[in-house]
Amino acid sequence: MPPVSAPIQSQPDQRVDIVVDGVAVTAERGMTIAAAIEAGGRHDFSRGLKEEPRGIFCGMGVCQDCLVTVDGRLSQRACMTAVRPGMTIERPGSRPVIVDDAISDLAAVPETIETIQTDLLVIGAGPAGLSAAEAAALAGARVTVVDERSAAGGQYFKQPLTALAAQRLGADEQARSGAELVDRVRRAGVTIVAGTTVWGAESRADGTIVVSCYGPAGASYYMPKMIVIATGAHERPPAVAGWTRPGVMTAGAAQTLLRSYGTVAGKRIVIAGNGPLNIQVAIETIKAGGHVVALVEKAQAPWKQPAAALQLLAADKMLAVNGMRQVIALRAAGVPIHWESAITSIDGQAGVETVAIKGPSGALTLQADTVLIGGDFVPSNELSRLLGCGHDIVDGKLSAICKADGETTLPHVHVVGEAASFGGAHIAMAAGRLAGLAVARKLGLSVPRDDKTERRLERHRAFQKALWAVFAARPSANAIAGQDDNAIICRCEGVTAKTLKALATDSADDIATLKRLSRAGMGRCQGRYCGDAVAAIAGARRAKSETRGFLAPQMPLRPVPLAALAVEKPEWGGHKRALLPERPPLENSEPLPLKRVSTLVIGAGIAGLSTALFLARAGEDVAVLERSFPNSLASGGNAGSLHAQLLSFDHGARAEGGGGAAAQTLPLQRDSITLWGELQRELGRDFEMKVTGGLMVAESDAHMRFLQEKVSVEQQAGIDCRLIGRDELRQMEPALSTQFVGAAFCSQEGKINPLVATQGILDAAKAAGARIFGQCEVMAITAVAEGFEVVTSRGTVHARRVVNAAGAFSSRIGGLLGLDVPVFGAPLQMVVTEAAAPTISCLVAHADRHLTLKQAANGNFIIGGGWTAGLDPVHQHPRPLLSSIEGNLWVAQHVVPALRKLHVIRSWAAMNINIDGAPILGEDPRQSGFFNAVTSNGYTLGPLVGQLTAQLVLGRETGRALNPFSISRFEKGRA
Repeated sequence: MPPVSAPIQSQPDQRVDIVVDGVAVTAERGMTIAAAIEAGGRHDFSRGLKEEPRGIFCGMGVCQDCLVTVDGRLSQRACMTAVRPGMTIERPGSRPVIVDDAISDLAAVPETIETIQTDLLVIGAGPAGLSAAEAAALAGARVTVVDERSAAGGQYFKQPLTALAAQRLGADEQARSGAELVDRVRRAGVTIVAGTTVWGAESRADGTIVVSCYGPAGASYYMPKMIVIATGAHERPPAVAGWTRPGVMTAGAAQTLLRSYGTVAGKRIVIAGNGPLNIQVAIETIKAGGHVVALVEKAQAPWKQPAAALQLLAADKMLAVNGMRQVIALRAAGVPIHWESAITSIDGQAGVETVAIKGPSGALTLQADTVLIGGDFVPSNELSRLLGCGHDIVDGKLSAICKADGETTLPHVHVVGEAASFGGAHIAMAAGRLAGLAVARKLGLSVPRDDKTERRLERHRAFQKALWAVFAARPSANAIAGQDDNAIICRCEGVTAKTLKALATDSADDIATLKRLSRAGMGRCQGRYCGDAVAAIAGARRAKSETRGFLAPQMPLRPVPLAALAVEKPEWGGHKRALLPERPPLENSEPLPLKRVSTLVIGAGIAGLSTALFLARAGEDVAVLERSFPNSLASGGNAGSLHAQLLSFDHGARAEGGGGAAAQTLPLQRDSITLWGELQRELGRDFEMKVTGGLMVAESDAHMRFLQEKVSVEQQAGIDCRLIGRDELRQMEPALSTQFVGAAFCSQEGKINPLVATQGILDAAKAAGARIFGQCEVMAITAVAEGFEVVTSRGTVHARRVVNAAGAFSSRIGGLLGLDVPVFGAPLQMVVTEAAAPTISCLVAHADRHLTLKQAANGNFIIGGGWTAGLDPVHQHPRPLLSSIEGNLWVAQHVVPALRKLHVIRSWAAMNINIDGAPILGEDPRQSGFFNAVTSNGYTLGPLVGQLTAQLVLGRETGRALNPFSISRFEKGRA
């Protein structure tokens, strides 16, 4: 055992008294909450989704594992929050009670969000970002740098933030160089905005970029002329059994605790993974008095690969020799190094007790209380992807397509440092400087060419290539981890490998479907740690495609207080129609194993799949074609509301055609909800469906008069709907704002989980004999004597009949036959909060504002209501708009004030359908054998539309007057 140095005592004036779970704790000024708790020898201070103990893991605010309640404010990152005198810290519950007065609002609701103009916005104050900022500022540009951390320097140039850390680091060259760089940047006139999270961005049609931030002063928008993304990388260790236990953290997290706060992470420490950082962390830990039990390295020992070692020596003799000295120092300190080895499991009762490893010599169990897993770095490229920069898959990882100076496929966006590709601080600084100079030139400033930096960049890249040739993980070591079916893959949602493999075998053959069915990747970290494993289980790496093999980034990129983004916006008067994507989202060249079918359904959303289900049950030979994956577009992307009453914008002056068409649809909505319930019982599947009743709230007498008129229409259509007053409303939903004077209550409304419900219908249709094919774009349709010849991207199919259930793409399908099908795409967006205890039970809407609000079974609030989304020009899918997020969240917190206590964790958008308020059903009179099954409010109506369409296709009596829904109703308007 190596000698332990005497602890360094902090001075009294540096001490801060805090309370952790009711116990008084003395911390050192400058520490984060996590560092203070870890310094006391405690790993477990947070909770996971299932109330299991958690603690610090990534140490850089990415994983969201170390959340605590601070002075009544929920979900504060312990690794990013500095201690303050008198601070009260509590272990959170996974579903807190937000109507409790002890829980505080996270932010004040702003009247507006400030927009800040600058020449250059640099995101990330590490080596790359600081170097870019300095170069551009010295050339005369106005430069702003934003960074999440309280101090600039990034992961490499971590600065000591406590007296203890400063003493332990002493004359550390790495910290000193970082401090000098930060000082030069400030003297160059750069504005550094610390403690600020970049949570989103928007590329607009005119080429401008808006970057969304949240910091101590609240939310803000930056509108730079140029942007440099220097967001670094994060460690993504392979999932092994036990890796979520308190006491398991990344090597980078442990290094931050030590270098920034003077905290040694544990007493008996195993360091494992891949790369030279682990060796450095081991050396620093020993110097600080920590005990390293063993170093477990996937790579082969350098002396077993002399050719690679010699290349490294030739690339940079000094660095190579220094690295070898560190290895020798570890051996001298008595630290065993297990080469070509990896962790297989981590076990213990409350935390870490034993670590199982496997290598060339077999299996071995180590006694430890802390495990540091380092290496497996991946670029933090969510922002560049969100902006639409091109990316390629390099060595299995997604990397931005960049020039030497970081210029991406968008000329006004540069990506540098680890955010582009992992290569170390020296590459990051050289690339950052070149980016800063390039930006200055684009801004019209006079900047000479810097050949010296270009040569330095190439030299450092050569060294890194040689270094990672030495540290190349052995295939045998890589194959060890991640084989245990009980290993948790998704840390946020607690999804195991066994669950994912079962779903991949039975229902999901793509990453997006696997995500929807399992919820893996839907948590706070947005799949940063599970995405690669989920893709591998789904087999998604077979295709070299960003959309095929990687989970899409969603705003907010980090959880952000709902209240801080809530800004009142004008209500709009109708759906914003949008151009549809020109190309299919995915490609599949495999020939379609289908040549002839009796009925061909185009579109595998809920309407198409329901049609196929009822046709197959009737013995019809039916197949379904889908341009993407089944249940991946509108049906898999809606909010899951089951509407039996009219929404506020479906009645009155703002409604399409005065609301008449929507009113005629009311009996279909009512009966389709009933059919949903029947299918759930019949199929024995849990669709998470609840008929809870729906409220449409009013805050004025004018609203009540509007609701009275609407209720009258609904009652005439057979809907169970009535007006209620203030007292009854308060009794039904006490969490609603007290300002509401009444509401319309519809007992037949409810909610459903579309992620699982559509899959249930899909599975049932397959079981009944329907054949369903994804990634198959319909290119042409020709009417022939025996029916239709349908040309697809995967071959030609002959069908007697065709059902157009293509949703927003129905107009395009009709156009292939020369038929005008008046259906328009209307991209809409939804927002999800973190989970809370049951707060509202009904589906909630507003009499005069766009809102649908409900609480899912897992405690998340789902916020929608028809707010317009945009269309991503690069990835060809709908994307949320910042303005709509603001407006939607304002209405939500206006209706349920307790939402101000929660964070938004995700938003998404899907292509909705705009017709005239009513579906288009039945055979097209202009083309025999061609049927339309298209509807807005599509998820509610999906099963009934499918049942009715199947009856019409088979020539059977529906028992309903369907003339109001025939496409013929549009002939008069055309004339």
